Amino acid sequence: MDKNGASATDIITYIGIPLAVLGVLPILYSFVRAILVQRSIRRTLHRHGLLDSSITRGSLMEGIVEVELPRCTITPLDRDEDPEYWKLNPHQVFLKGSSWSVFNWNTLVTGRQLVRCQYKDELRVPEADIDFEDLIAFLLDRGAIPDPKGWHLLKSIGLWTPTGTALLLPPRGMSGTVLKVATPDNADGLLSLQVDWKPQWDTRGSFSLPPFWVRLKQPGSGKVLADGTETMCEPETIDFKDDHADFEEIHEPQAQDISRDNTLVNETPENETSASQSLIKQIEERKLHVTTTPNDSFRFKLDGDRVQKVLFEDEELPTGEIHEMTSAGETANLWFICAASSLSQRLESELWNFTIPNQITSFVKRKSVPCGVMVLLGILNNDDVPPWASPPPSLQESAEEMSERMRRDMYERRLEDAMPPAQAAEARRVRMMRSAHEFHNQHIARQKALRDYEERRLVEAIQSARLENNTVAKATLAYLIAERVVPEGYTIEDLALAVLYLMVMDNAKGKLIGDILERWALWSQFGGMQKVQLELLMKNKVAFCYAAALVSVVYHAEAGDSNSSTDMLECLKSWKRVRLG
Repeated sequence: MDKNGASATDIITYIGIPLAVLGVLPILYSFVRAILVQRSIRRTLHRHGLLDSSITRGSLMEGIVEVELPRCTITPLDRDEDPEYWKLNPHQVFLKGSSWSVFNWNTLVTGRQLVRCQYKDELRVPEADIDFEDLIAFLLDRGAIPDPKGWHLLKSIGLWTPTGTALLLPPRGMSGTVLKVATPDNADGLLSLQVDWKPQWDTRGSFSLPPFWVRLKQPGSGKVLADGTETMCEPETIDFKDDHADFEEIHEPQAQDISRDNTLVNETPENETSASQSLIKQIEERKLHVTTTPNDSFRFKLDGDRVQKVLFEDEELPTGEIHEMTSAGETANLWFICAASSLSQRLESELWNFTIPNQITSFVKRKSVPCGVMVLLGILNNDDVPPWASPPPSLQESAEEMSERMRRDMYERRLEDAMPPAQAAEARRVRMMRSAHEFHNQHIARQKALRDYEERRLVEAIQSARLENNTVAKATLAYLIAERVVPEGYTIEDLALAVLYLMVMDNAKGKLIGDILERWALWSQFGGMQKVQLELLMKNKVAFCYAAALVSVVYHAEAGDSNSSTDMLECLKSWKRVRLG
Protein backbone atom coordinates (compact mmCIF):
# COMPACT_ATOMS: atom_id res chain seq x y z
CA MET A 1 0.00 0.00 0.00
CA ASP A 2 1.42 3.43 -0.90
CA LYS A 3 1.19 6.64 1.18
CA ASN A 4 -2.16 7.55 -0.47
CA GLY A 5 -3.73 4.30 0.64
CA ALA A 6 -4.03 2.72 -2.96
CA SER A 7 -3.11 -0.89 -3.11
CA ALA A 8 -2.46 -3.21 -6.06
CA THR A 9 -5.82 -4.78 -5.51
CA ASP A 10 -7.51 -1.42 -5.86
CA ILE A 11 -5.66 -0.74 -9.09
CA ILE A 12 -6.75 -4.08 -10.51
CA THR A 13 -10.31 -3.50 -9.34
CA TYR A 14 -10.76 0.03 -10.62
CA ILE A 15 -8.57 -0.04 -13.72
CA GLY A 16 -7.93 -3.64 -14.80
CA ILE A 17 -11.52 -4.88 -14.63
CA PRO A 18 -12.96 -2.01 -16.78
CA LEU A 19 -10.20 -2.56 -19.33
CA ALA A 20 -11.00 -6.25 -19.41
CA VAL A 21 -14.68 -5.49 -19.89
CA LEU A 22 -13.84 -3.12 -22.74
CA GLY A 23 -11.83 -5.90 -24.37
CA VAL A 24 -14.74 -8.29 -24.23
CA LEU A 25 -17.27 -5.80 -25.63
CA PRO A 26 -16.44 -6.46 -29.34
CA ILE A 27 -16.95 -10.15 -28.73
CA LEU A 28 -20.24 -9.42 -27.01
CA TYR A 29 -21.23 -7.11 -29.87
CA SER A 30 -20.42 -9.80 -32.48
CA PHE A 31 -22.31 -12.32 -30.38
CA VAL A 32 -25.43 -10.17 -30.13
CA ARG A 33 -25.22 -9.06 -33.77
CA ALA A 34 -24.90 -12.64 -34.97
CA ILE A 35 -27.98 -13.61 -32.99
CA LEU A 36 -29.95 -10.66 -34.41
CA VAL A 37 -28.76 -11.26 -37.99
CA GLN A 38 -29.61 -14.95 -37.69
CA ARG A 39 -33.10 -14.14 -36.44
CA SER A 40 -33.55 -11.60 -39.28
CA ILE A 41 -32.33 -14.08 -41.88
CA ARG A 42 -34.65 -16.77 -40.55
CA ARG A 43 -37.57 -14.35 -40.77
CA THR A 44 -36.58 -13.50 -44.34
CA LEU A 45 -36.31 -17.17 -45.26
CA HIS A 46 -39.68 -17.85 -43.63
CA ARG A 47 -41.28 -14.96 -45.51
CA HIS A 48 -40.05 -16.36 -48.82
CA GLY A 49 -40.89 -19.98 -48.01
CA LEU A 50 -37.27 -21.13 -47.79
CA LEU A 51 -36.96 -21.76 -44.06
CA ASP A 52 -37.93 -25.42 -44.16
CA SER A 53 -35.43 -26.23 -46.92
CA SER A 54 -32.53 -24.29 -45.42
CA ILE A 55 -30.19 -24.76 -42.48
CA THR A 56 -28.97 -21.75 -40.50
CA ARG A 57 -26.27 -21.64 -37.89
CA GLY A 58 -24.24 -18.84 -36.39
CA SER A 59 -20.58 -18.50 -35.50
CA LEU A 60 -21.27 -16.29 -32.48
CA MET A 61 -17.65 -15.48 -31.70
CA GLU A 62 -16.96 -14.37 -35.28
CA GLY A 63 -20.36 -12.75 -35.79
CA ILE A 64 -21.05 -14.71 -39.00
CA VAL A 65 -24.25 -16.54 -39.91
CA GLU A 66 -23.96 -19.57 -42.17
CA VAL A 67 -26.96 -20.55 -44.30
CA GLU A 68 -27.16 -23.76 -46.31
CA LEU A 69 -29.61 -23.36 -49.18
CA PRO A 70 -30.59 -25.97 -51.77
CA ARG A 71 -29.09 -25.68 -55.26
CA CYS A 72 -31.65 -26.64 -57.92
CA THR A 73 -31.80 -27.78 -61.50
CA ILE A 74 -34.92 -26.51 -63.22
CA THR A 75 -36.77 -27.42 -66.42
CA PRO A 76 -39.91 -25.91 -67.97
CA LEU A 77 -43.27 -27.46 -67.17
CA ASP A 78 -45.23 -29.43 -69.76
CA ARG A 79 -46.65 -26.86 -72.14
CA ASP A 80 -49.81 -28.73 -73.05
CA GLU A 81 -50.58 -30.58 -69.82
CA ASP A 82 -49.72 -28.14 -67.04
CA PRO A 83 -51.69 -24.84 -66.90
CA GLU A 84 -49.07 -23.41 -64.52
CA TYR A 85 -46.75 -23.18 -67.54
CA TRP A 86 -48.44 -19.92 -68.56
CA LYS A 87 -48.76 -18.46 -65.06
CA LEU A 88 -46.33 -16.50 -62.92
CA ASN A 89 -45.21 -17.90 -59.59
CA PRO A 90 -47.41 -16.35 -56.83
CA HIS A 91 -44.66 -17.12 -54.30
CA GLN A 92 -41.79 -15.43 -56.04
CA VAL A 93 -38.62 -15.00 -54.00
CA PHE A 94 -37.32 -11.43 -54.04
CA LEU A 95 -33.74 -12.17 -52.99
CA LYS A 96 -30.48 -11.94 -54.90
CA GLY A 97 -30.02 -14.83 -57.27
CA SER A 98 -33.71 -15.81 -57.24
CA SER A 99 -34.98 -14.11 -60.40
CA TRP A 100 -35.75 -17.55 -61.82
CA SER A 101 -38.52 -17.94 -59.21
CA VAL A 102 -40.75 -15.56 -61.20
CA PHE A 103 -41.91 -18.60 -63.24
CA ASN A 104 -43.14 -22.04 -62.29
CA TRP A 105 -40.62 -24.83 -62.98
CA ASN A 106 -39.97 -28.49 -62.52
CA THR A 107 -37.42 -28.32 -59.69
CA LEU A 108 -34.85 -30.91 -58.72
CA VAL A 109 -32.55 -30.33 -55.73
CA THR A 110 -29.04 -31.39 -56.77
CA GLY A 111 -27.03 -30.18 -53.78
CA ARG A 112 -26.60 -27.50 -51.17
CA GLN A 113 -24.61 -24.29 -51.14
CA LEU A 114 -23.20 -22.57 -48.07
CA VAL A 115 -23.73 -18.82 -47.86
CA ARG A 116 -21.81 -16.87 -45.16
CA CYS A 117 -23.42 -13.59 -44.13
CA GLN A 118 -22.40 -10.84 -41.75
CA TYR A 119 -25.45 -8.79 -42.67
CA LYS A 120 -28.92 -9.67 -43.84
CA ASP A 121 -28.37 -7.93 -47.20
CA GLU A 122 -25.64 -10.43 -48.06
CA LEU A 123 -28.10 -13.30 -48.21
CA ARG A 124 -28.17 -14.74 -51.71
CA VAL A 125 -30.15 -17.63 -53.15
CA PRO A 126 -28.07 -20.13 -55.18
CA GLU A 127 -28.44 -19.82 -58.93
CA ALA A 128 -30.46 -22.53 -60.67
CA ASP A 129 -28.94 -24.71 -63.40
CA ILE A 130 -30.95 -24.96 -66.61
CA ASP A 131 -30.42 -26.12 -70.17
CA PHE A 132 -29.72 -22.99 -72.21
CA GLU A 133 -31.81 -24.08 -75.18
CA ASP A 134 -34.76 -24.99 -72.95
CA LEU A 135 -34.59 -21.58 -71.27
CA ILE A 136 -34.52 -19.68 -74.56
CA ALA A 137 -37.32 -21.79 -76.04
CA PHE A 138 -39.47 -21.20 -72.96
CA LEU A 139 -38.96 -17.42 -72.98
CA LEU A 140 -39.55 -17.22 -76.74
CA ASP A 141 -42.75 -19.16 -76.19
CA ARG A 142 -43.81 -16.57 -73.63
CA GLY A 143 -43.32 -13.87 -76.28
CA ALA A 144 -39.75 -12.63 -75.81
CA ILE A 145 -37.69 -11.68 -78.85
CA PRO A 146 -33.88 -11.85 -79.28
CA ASP A 147 -31.72 -8.73 -79.12
CA PRO A 148 -29.24 -9.05 -82.03
CA LYS A 149 -26.68 -6.74 -80.42
CA GLY A 150 -26.60 -8.68 -77.17
CA TRP A 151 -26.21 -12.06 -78.86
CA HIS A 152 -23.48 -10.73 -81.10
CA LEU A 153 -21.62 -9.37 -78.09
CA LEU A 154 -22.00 -12.66 -76.18
CA LYS A 155 -20.73 -14.61 -79.18
CA SER A 156 -17.73 -12.30 -79.56
CA ILE A 157 -16.41 -12.03 -75.99
CA GLY A 158 -18.15 -14.85 -74.12
CA LEU A 159 -17.86 -14.77 -70.32
CA TRP A 160 -16.40 -11.25 -70.45
CA THR A 161 -19.69 -9.89 -71.75
CA PRO A 162 -20.56 -6.82 -69.63
CA THR A 163 -23.08 -7.38 -66.86
CA GLY A 164 -26.51 -6.16 -67.88
CA THR A 165 -26.16 -6.98 -71.60
CA ALA A 166 -29.67 -7.78 -72.85
CA LEU A 167 -30.19 -11.06 -74.71
CA LEU A 168 -33.98 -11.19 -74.87
CA LEU A 169 -36.43 -8.29 -74.98
CA PRO A 170 -40.17 -8.09 -74.23
CA PRO A 171 -42.73 -8.48 -77.04
CA ARG A 172 -42.52 -5.81 -79.72
CA GLY A 173 -43.75 -2.42 -78.66
CA MET A 174 -42.89 -2.95 -74.97
CA SER A 175 -39.86 -1.69 -73.08
CA GLY A 176 -37.66 -3.58 -70.66
CA THR A 177 -35.34 -6.58 -70.59
CA VAL A 178 -36.37 -10.22 -70.24
CA LEU A 179 -32.99 -11.94 -70.09
CA LYS A 180 -29.62 -10.32 -69.42
CA VAL A 181 -26.11 -11.26 -68.43
CA ALA A 182 -25.56 -11.27 -64.63
CA THR A 183 -22.56 -11.20 -62.33
CA PRO A 184 -21.44 -14.82 -61.82
CA ASP A 185 -21.99 -16.32 -58.38
CA ASN A 186 -18.69 -18.18 -58.58
CA ALA A 187 -15.88 -18.65 -61.06
CA ASP A 188 -16.73 -22.08 -62.42
CA GLY A 189 -16.86 -21.08 -66.10
CA LEU A 190 -20.65 -21.14 -66.46
CA LEU A 191 -22.60 -18.26 -67.92
CA SER A 192 -24.78 -16.48 -65.34
CA LEU A 193 -28.05 -14.90 -66.46
CA GLN A 194 -30.87 -12.97 -64.84
CA VAL A 195 -34.51 -13.14 -65.94
CA ASP A 196 -37.38 -10.73 -65.47
CA TRP A 197 -41.02 -10.85 -66.50
CA LYS A 198 -44.02 -8.58 -66.02
CA PRO A 199 -47.67 -9.61 -66.26
CA GLN A 200 -48.35 -7.08 -69.05
CA TRP A 201 -45.84 -8.90 -71.24
CA ASP A 202 -48.05 -12.00 -71.39
CA THR A 203 -49.43 -11.85 -74.92
CA ARG A 204 -49.35 -15.59 -75.69
CA GLY A 205 -51.02 -18.65 -74.27
CA SER A 206 -51.86 -22.27 -74.91
CA PHE A 207 -53.66 -21.18 -78.09
CA SER A 208 -50.36 -19.93 -79.55
CA LEU A 209 -48.01 -22.02 -81.64
CA PRO A 210 -45.17 -23.76 -79.76
CA PRO A 211 -41.65 -22.39 -80.22
CA PHE A 212 -40.07 -22.84 -83.66
CA TRP A 213 -43.42 -23.70 -85.29
CA VAL A 214 -44.79 -21.50 -88.07
CA ARG A 215 -48.37 -21.17 -89.27
CA LEU A 216 -49.11 -20.18 -92.87
CA LYS A 217 -52.66 -19.16 -93.69
CA GLN A 218 -54.18 -19.73 -97.10
CA PRO A 219 -54.24 -16.51 -99.14
CA GLY A 220 -57.80 -15.33 -99.63
CA SER A 221 -59.60 -13.44 -102.35
CA GLY A 222 -60.34 -10.32 -100.36
CA LYS A 223 -58.39 -8.12 -102.76
CA VAL A 224 -60.22 -7.10 -105.91
CA LEU A 225 -58.99 -6.97 -109.46
CA ALA A 226 -59.01 -3.81 -111.51
CA ASP A 227 -62.37 -4.54 -113.13
CA GLY A 228 -64.02 -5.01 -109.73
CA THR A 229 -64.37 -8.81 -109.90
CA GLU A 230 -63.20 -11.09 -107.13
CA THR A 231 -60.06 -13.07 -107.86
CA MET A 232 -61.67 -16.38 -107.01
CA CYS A 233 -64.38 -15.74 -109.58
CA GLU A 234 -61.93 -15.07 -112.36
CA PRO A 235 -62.64 -17.31 -115.38
CA GLU A 236 -60.03 -19.87 -116.21
CA THR A 237 -58.45 -19.89 -119.63
CA ILE A 238 -56.94 -23.37 -119.70
CA ASP A 239 -56.63 -26.24 -117.27
CA PHE A 240 -53.35 -26.26 -115.34
CA LYS A 241 -51.72 -29.66 -115.80
CA ASP A 242 -47.97 -29.98 -115.79
CA ASP A 243 -45.42 -27.33 -115.00
CA HIS A 244 -42.84 -28.98 -117.22
CA ALA A 245 -45.11 -29.47 -120.26
CA ASP A 246 -43.68 -28.49 -123.63
CA PHE A 247 -44.85 -25.24 -125.09
CA GLU A 248 -46.04 -24.73 -128.70
CA GLU A 249 -43.51 -24.46 -131.45
CA ILE A 250 -42.78 -20.90 -132.51
CA HIS A 251 -43.42 -20.45 -136.21
CA GLU A 252 -40.97 -18.61 -138.33
CA PRO A 253 -42.30 -15.10 -139.08
CA GLN A 254 -42.81 -13.74 -142.55
CA ALA A 255 -40.40 -11.21 -143.90
CA GLN A 256 -41.41 -7.81 -142.53
CA ASP A 257 -39.95 -4.66 -141.16
CA ILE A 258 -38.81 -5.23 -137.61
CA SER A 259 -38.12 -3.06 -134.58
CA ARG A 260 -36.97 -3.56 -131.00
CA ASP A 261 -40.56 -4.26 -129.90
CA ASN A 262 -41.53 -6.41 -132.89
CA THR A 263 -39.16 -9.35 -132.85
CA LEU A 264 -39.32 -13.09 -132.53
CA VAL A 265 -37.65 -13.21 -129.09
CA ASN A 266 -39.95 -10.56 -127.73
CA GLU A 267 -43.08 -12.41 -128.85
CA THR A 268 -42.21 -15.95 -127.76
CA PRO A 269 -43.31 -15.67 -124.09
CA GLU A 270 -46.85 -14.74 -125.07
CA ASN A 271 -47.87 -18.40 -125.25
CA GLU A 272 -47.27 -18.86 -121.52
CA THR A 273 -48.84 -15.52 -120.68
CA SER A 274 -52.09 -16.41 -122.37
CA ALA A 275 -52.22 -19.56 -120.29
CA SER A 276 -51.59 -17.80 -116.96
CA GLN A 277 -53.99 -18.72 -114.19
CA SER A 278 -54.88 -16.90 -111.02
CA LEU A 279 -52.43 -17.87 -108.27
CA ILE A 280 -55.18 -18.02 -105.66
CA LYS A 281 -57.27 -20.21 -107.93
CA GLN A 282 -54.32 -22.53 -108.52
CA ILE A 283 -53.93 -22.93 -104.76
CA GLU A 284 -57.63 -23.65 -104.29
CA GLU A 285 -57.71 -26.23 -107.10
CA ARG A 286 -54.52 -27.98 -106.03
CA LYS A 287 -55.76 -28.17 -102.44
CA LEU A 288 -58.63 -30.36 -103.62
CA HIS A 289 -56.06 -32.94 -104.76
CA VAL A 290 -53.97 -32.75 -101.56
CA THR A 291 -56.54 -32.66 -98.74
CA THR A 292 -59.98 -34.13 -98.17
CA THR A 293 -61.17 -32.12 -95.17
CA PRO A 294 -61.84 -28.35 -94.99
CA ASN A 295 -58.76 -26.37 -93.98
CA ASP A 296 -57.58 -22.79 -94.15
CA SER A 297 -53.96 -23.00 -92.94
CA PHE A 298 -51.10 -25.32 -92.15
CA ARG A 299 -48.28 -25.38 -89.65
CA PHE A 300 -44.75 -26.71 -89.91
CA LYS A 301 -41.44 -26.83 -88.06
CA LEU A 302 -37.89 -27.61 -89.03
CA ASP A 303 -36.57 -31.13 -88.84
CA GLY A 304 -32.86 -30.46 -88.91
CA ASP A 305 -32.53 -28.05 -91.80
CA ARG A 306 -35.55 -29.27 -93.75
CA VAL A 307 -39.31 -29.23 -93.62
CA GLN A 308 -40.40 -32.84 -93.85
CA LYS A 309 -44.17 -32.38 -93.53
CA VAL A 310 -46.90 -29.85 -92.90
CA LEU A 311 -49.97 -30.27 -90.69
CA PHE A 312 -53.23 -28.85 -92.00
CA GLU A 313 -55.53 -26.80 -89.76
CA ASP A 314 -59.05 -25.50 -89.82
CA GLU A 315 -59.56 -22.34 -87.76
CA GLU A 316 -56.12 -22.98 -86.20
CA LEU A 317 -57.12 -26.46 -85.01
CA PRO A 318 -55.36 -29.54 -86.49
CA THR A 319 -57.46 -31.54 -88.95
CA GLY A 320 -55.24 -34.61 -88.65
CA GLU A 321 -54.10 -34.47 -92.29
CA ILE A 322 -50.38 -34.40 -93.04
CA HIS A 323 -48.70 -33.58 -96.34
CA GLU A 324 -45.12 -34.64 -97.12
CA MET A 325 -42.69 -32.08 -98.53
CA THR A 326 -39.97 -34.44 -99.67
CA SER A 327 -40.90 -34.68 -103.35
CA ALA A 328 -40.34 -30.98 -104.07
CA GLY A 329 -36.56 -31.40 -103.95
CA GLU A 330 -33.71 -30.09 -101.79
CA THR A 331 -33.46 -26.69 -103.45
CA ALA A 332 -37.18 -25.93 -103.23
CA ASN A 333 -37.23 -27.06 -99.60
CA LEU A 334 -34.30 -24.83 -98.70
CA TRP A 335 -35.78 -21.77 -100.39
CA PHE A 336 -39.13 -22.48 -98.73
CA ILE A 337 -37.42 -22.30 -95.33
CA CYS A 338 -35.36 -19.22 -96.23
CA ALA A 339 -38.40 -17.28 -97.44
CA ALA A 340 -40.49 -18.39 -94.45
CA SER A 341 -37.69 -17.31 -92.11
CA SER A 342 -37.46 -13.93 -93.84
CA LEU A 343 -41.22 -13.42 -93.62
CA SER A 344 -41.48 -14.73 -90.06
CA GLN A 345 -42.17 -11.28 -88.62
CA ARG A 346 -45.45 -11.33 -90.55
CA LEU A 347 -46.26 -14.81 -89.30
CA GLU A 348 -47.45 -15.85 -85.87
CA SER A 349 -44.15 -17.39 -84.82
CA GLU A 350 -40.59 -16.89 -85.97
CA LEU A 351 -37.97 -19.39 -87.09
CA TRP A 352 -35.34 -18.45 -84.54
CA ASN A 353 -33.68 -21.86 -84.96
CA PHE A 354 -32.72 -21.34 -88.60
CA THR A 355 -29.94 -19.35 -90.22
CA ILE A 356 -30.04 -18.49 -93.92
CA PRO A 357 -26.97 -20.08 -95.58
CA ASN A 358 -24.15 -17.79 -96.65
CA GLN A 359 -24.37 -18.83 -100.31
CA ILE A 360 -27.99 -17.66 -100.46
CA THR A 361 -27.33 -14.38 -98.65
CA SER A 362 -24.51 -13.69 -101.10
CA PHE A 363 -26.67 -14.59 -104.08
CA VAL A 364 -29.63 -12.35 -103.20
CA LYS A 365 -27.34 -9.33 -102.83
CA ARG A 366 -25.80 -9.68 -106.29
CA LYS A 367 -27.15 -8.03 -109.42
CA SER A 368 -27.84 -10.98 -111.68
CA VAL A 369 -30.76 -10.44 -114.09
CA PRO A 370 -29.86 -8.48 -117.26
CA CYS A 371 -32.22 -5.65 -118.11
CA GLY A 372 -32.44 -6.83 -121.72
CA VAL A 373 -33.72 -10.20 -120.57
CA MET A 374 -36.52 -8.47 -118.69
CA VAL A 375 -37.45 -6.71 -121.92
CA LEU A 376 -37.36 -9.92 -123.95
CA LEU A 377 -39.63 -11.57 -121.39
CA GLY A 378 -42.11 -8.74 -121.81
CA ILE A 379 -41.89 -7.78 -118.13
CA LEU A 380 -40.24 -4.39 -118.74
CA ASN A 381 -40.28 -1.98 -121.65
CA ASN A 382 -37.25 -0.50 -123.36
CA ASP A 383 -38.14 2.85 -121.85
CA ASP A 384 -37.77 1.37 -118.34
CA VAL A 385 -34.17 0.20 -118.77
CA PRO A 386 -30.86 1.65 -120.01
CA PRO A 387 -30.15 1.30 -123.76
CA TRP A 388 -28.89 -2.18 -124.44
CA ALA A 389 -29.76 -3.30 -128.01
CA SER A 390 -28.33 -2.30 -131.37
CA PRO A 391 -30.80 -0.84 -133.90
CA PRO A 392 -32.65 -3.38 -136.06
CA PRO A 393 -31.71 -3.77 -139.73
CA SER A 394 -33.93 -2.34 -142.44
CA LEU A 395 -35.57 -5.07 -144.52
CA GLN A 396 -37.07 -2.76 -147.16
CA GLU A 397 -35.46 -1.56 -150.39
CA SER A 398 -33.79 1.81 -150.20
CA ALA A 399 -35.00 4.60 -152.47
CA GLU A 400 -31.88 4.34 -154.61
CA GLU A 401 -32.31 0.56 -155.05
CA MET A 402 -35.99 0.93 -155.93
CA SER A 403 -35.22 3.76 -158.44
CA GLU A 404 -32.46 1.72 -160.06
CA ARG A 405 -34.72 -1.34 -160.31
CA MET A 406 -37.57 0.63 -161.89
CA ARG A 407 -35.20 2.39 -164.34
CA ARG A 408 -33.73 -0.90 -165.45
CA ASP A 409 -37.17 -2.48 -165.79
CA MET A 410 -38.43 0.40 -167.97
CA TYR A 411 -35.31 0.20 -170.15
CA GLU A 412 -35.77 -3.55 -170.68
CA ARG A 413 -39.46 -3.05 -171.50
CA ARG A 414 -38.55 -0.49 -174.24
CA LEU A 415 -36.09 -2.94 -175.71
CA GLU A 416 -38.77 -5.64 -175.72
CA ASP A 417 -41.18 -3.34 -177.56
CA ALA A 418 -38.61 -2.87 -180.32
CA MET A 419 -38.01 -6.60 -180.76
CA PRO A 420 -39.86 -9.04 -183.02
CA PRO A 421 -42.69 -10.84 -181.15
CA ALA A 422 -40.83 -14.14 -180.68
CA GLN A 423 -37.67 -12.43 -179.49
CA ALA A 424 -39.67 -10.07 -177.28
CA ALA A 425 -41.46 -13.03 -175.62
CA GLU A 426 -38.15 -14.72 -174.88
CA ALA A 427 -36.67 -11.49 -173.47
CA ARG A 428 -39.81 -11.00 -171.32
CA ARG A 429 -39.48 -14.56 -169.98
CA VAL A 430 -35.81 -14.03 -169.09
CA ARG A 431 -36.65 -10.70 -167.42
CA MET A 432 -39.40 -12.24 -165.30
CA MET A 433 -37.19 -15.19 -164.25
CA ARG A 434 -34.44 -12.77 -163.26
CA SER A 435 -36.93 -10.67 -161.27
CA ALA A 436 -38.24 -13.77 -159.50
CA HIS A 437 -34.71 -14.90 -158.71
CA GLU A 438 -33.78 -11.45 -157.38
CA PHE A 439 -36.95 -11.39 -155.25
CA HIS A 440 -36.11 -14.83 -153.87
CA ASN A 441 -32.54 -13.77 -153.07
CA GLN A 442 -33.84 -10.64 -151.37
CA HIS A 443 -36.24 -12.74 -149.30
CA ILE A 444 -33.43 -15.09 -148.27
CA ALA A 445 -31.26 -12.08 -147.36
CA ARG A 446 -34.08 -10.57 -145.29
CA GLN A 447 -34.60 -13.85 -143.45
CA LYS A 448 -30.89 -14.15 -142.74
CA ALA A 449 -30.74 -10.55 -141.52
CA LEU A 450 -33.73 -11.25 -139.29
CA ARG A 451 -32.13 -14.38 -137.82
CA ASP A 452 -28.80 -12.61 -137.33
CA TYR A 453 -30.56 -9.77 -135.58
CA GLU A 454 -32.45 -12.15 -133.32
CA GLU A 455 -29.25 -13.96 -132.36
CA ARG A 456 -27.44 -10.68 -131.81
CA ARG A 457 -30.40 -9.39 -129.77
CA LEU A 458 -30.29 -12.46 -127.53
CA VAL A 459 -26.56 -12.02 -126.95
CA GLU A 460 -26.98 -8.30 -126.28
CA ALA A 461 -29.82 -9.01 -123.85
CA ILE A 462 -27.73 -11.51 -121.92
CA GLN A 463 -24.77 -9.11 -121.84
CA SER A 464 -26.82 -6.04 -120.89
CA ALA A 465 -26.60 -4.22 -117.56
CA ARG A 466 -27.86 -6.22 -114.59
CA LEU A 467 -30.67 -5.08 -112.33
CA GLU A 468 -31.07 -5.17 -108.57
CA ASN A 469 -33.10 -8.12 -107.38
CA ASN A 470 -35.55 -5.77 -105.70
CA THR A 471 -36.12 -4.00 -109.03
CA VAL A 472 -36.69 -7.35 -110.72
CA ALA A 473 -39.23 -8.36 -108.06
CA LYS A 474 -41.19 -5.11 -108.37
CA ALA A 475 -41.32 -5.48 -112.15
CA THR A 476 -42.46 -9.10 -111.98
CA LEU A 477 -45.15 -8.19 -109.43
CA ALA A 478 -46.47 -5.46 -111.73
CA TYR A 479 -46.49 -7.96 -114.59
CA LEU A 480 -48.44 -10.54 -112.57
CA ILE A 481 -51.00 -7.91 -111.57
CA ALA A 482 -51.37 -6.77 -115.18
CA GLU A 483 -51.85 -10.38 -116.30
CA ARG A 484 -54.43 -10.95 -113.51
CA VAL A 485 -52.33 -13.70 -111.94
CA VAL A 486 -52.53 -11.97 -108.54
CA PRO A 487 -55.05 -9.42 -107.27
CA GLU A 488 -54.42 -5.73 -107.62
CA GLY A 489 -52.88 -4.25 -104.51
CA TYR A 490 -50.70 -7.27 -103.74
CA THR A 491 -47.29 -6.53 -102.25
CA ILE A 492 -44.12 -8.57 -102.74
CA GLU A 493 -44.60 -10.04 -99.26
CA ASP A 494 -48.20 -11.02 -100.09
CA LEU A 495 -46.99 -12.69 -103.27
CA ALA A 496 -44.18 -14.53 -101.47
CA LEU A 497 -46.57 -15.89 -98.83
CA ALA A 498 -48.94 -17.09 -101.55
CA VAL A 499 -46.03 -18.71 -103.43
CA LEU A 500 -45.00 -20.58 -100.28
CA TYR A 501 -48.54 -21.89 -99.94
CA LEU A 502 -48.53 -22.94 -103.60
CA MET A 503 -45.22 -24.80 -103.17
CA VAL A 504 -46.85 -26.95 -100.47
CA MET A 505 -50.00 -27.60 -102.46
CA ASP A 506 -48.21 -28.31 -105.74
CA ASN A 507 -44.90 -30.12 -105.42
CA ALA A 508 -44.34 -29.98 -109.18
CA LYS A 509 -44.67 -26.21 -109.15
CA GLY A 510 -42.41 -26.03 -106.12
CA LYS A 511 -39.81 -28.16 -107.89
CA LEU A 512 -39.96 -25.88 -110.94
CA ILE A 513 -39.51 -22.76 -108.81
CA GLY A 514 -36.63 -24.43 -107.01
CA ASP A 515 -35.02 -25.37 -110.33
CA ILE A 516 -35.26 -21.77 -111.57
CA LEU A 517 -33.73 -20.47 -108.34
CA GLU A 518 -30.91 -23.00 -108.56
CA ARG A 519 -30.06 -22.01 -112.12
CA TRP A 520 -30.44 -18.35 -111.22
CA ALA A 521 -27.88 -18.76 -108.42
CA LEU A 522 -25.52 -20.61 -110.77
CA TRP A 523 -25.48 -17.98 -113.51
CA SER A 524 -25.17 -15.28 -110.83
CA GLN A 525 -22.06 -16.93 -109.46
CA PHE A 526 -20.43 -18.26 -112.63
CA GLY A 527 -20.14 -15.71 -115.41
CA GLY A 528 -23.72 -14.69 -116.10
CA MET A 529 -26.76 -16.06 -117.90
CA GLN A 530 -26.56 -18.34 -120.92
CA LYS A 531 -28.98 -18.86 -123.77
CA VAL A 532 -30.37 -22.11 -122.41
CA GLN A 533 -31.21 -20.38 -119.14
CA LEU A 534 -32.94 -17.57 -121.00
CA GLU A 535 -35.03 -20.13 -122.89
CA LEU A 536 -36.02 -21.69 -119.55
CA LEU A 537 -37.28 -18.32 -118.30
CA MET A 538 -39.20 -17.73 -121.53
CA LYS A 539 -41.02 -21.01 -121.12
CA ASN A 540 -41.69 -20.50 -117.40
CA LYS A 541 -42.12 -16.77 -117.04
CA VAL A 542 -44.74 -16.85 -114.28
CA ALA A 543 -42.67 -19.31 -112.24
CA PHE A 544 -39.72 -16.93 -112.65
CA CYS A 545 -41.90 -14.13 -111.26
CA TYR A 546 -42.72 -16.33 -108.26
CA ALA A 547 -39.03 -17.06 -107.74
CA ALA A 548 -38.20 -13.34 -107.90
CA ALA A 549 -40.61 -12.68 -105.02
CA LEU A 550 -38.81 -15.23 -102.82
CA VAL A 551 -35.43 -13.73 -103.69
CA SER A 552 -36.70 -10.26 -102.84
CA VAL A 553 -38.01 -11.11 -99.37
CA VAL A 554 -34.74 -12.84 -98.47
CA TYR A 555 -32.84 -9.81 -99.81
CA HIS A 556 -34.84 -7.41 -97.65
CA ALA A 557 -34.45 -9.62 -94.60
CA GLU A 558 -30.67 -9.69 -94.96
CA ALA A 559 -30.44 -5.98 -95.79
CA GLY A 560 -32.41 -5.14 -92.64
CA ASP A 561 -30.53 -7.65 -90.43
CA SER A 562 -33.87 -9.07 -89.32
CA ASN A 563 -32.51 -12.60 -89.30
CA SER A 564 -30.93 -12.31 -85.82
CA SER A 565 -30.77 -16.02 -85.10
CA THR A 566 -27.22 -16.64 -86.38
CA ASP A 567 -25.37 -15.46 -83.28
CA MET A 568 -28.00 -16.91 -80.96
CA LEU A 569 -27.61 -20.38 -82.42
CA GLU A 570 -23.83 -20.15 -82.09
CA CYS A 571 -24.18 -19.20 -78.41
CA LEU A 572 -26.60 -22.06 -77.77
CA LYS A 573 -23.98 -24.44 -79.15
CA SER A 574 -21.24 -22.90 -77.00
CA TRP A 575 -23.13 -23.08 -73.69
CA LYS A 576 -25.26 -26.16 -73.13
CA ARG A 577 -26.11 -25.22 -69.55
CA VAL A 578 -26.26 -21.86 -67.82
CA ARG A 579 -27.03 -20.57 -64.35
CA LEU A 580 -30.10 -18.46 -63.82
CA GLY A 581 -29.96 -16.16 -60.82
